[in-house]
Amino acid sequence: MAAEMPARVEAVTGATVADFPWADAAAAVTALNTAASTLGTQLESRSTMLPTIVDWAGTYRDEFDRAYGRITGTAAGLKETLATLASSIVSGAERANHAQQRYNQAALEPDPPASTTRPYGRNIPV
Repeated sequence: MAAEMPARVEAVTGATVADFPWADAAAAVTALNTAASTLGTQLESRSTMLPTIVDWAGTYRDEFDRAYGRITGTAAGLKETLATLASSIVSGAERANHAQQRYNQAALEPDPPASTTRPYGRNIPV
């Protein structure tokens, strides 16, 4: 499953803007998803080719089988790593959105009421 960037929560007037590199993050997620998809396609096509060479035997076949296992194992691990990296970027974007929502709420809320404490310190109920 490809990672998807969330829609950006825009700052309201007077709110602090959450610092997050939205354009760069979106480009990175796209690139990571594309690379993971390409590796997935290659792994799938290679797995369908393997049964077609059943009559191939000998030293070269043994060498091929070892290399095939190593390459597909590495590619599968790399595909997972790419997906994890894309997911991490998306999580960062989600955190930035949550922060922006808090900043927006703080900018829209009126100032809290003045303190109700007595001038001498303690607010003791009467």
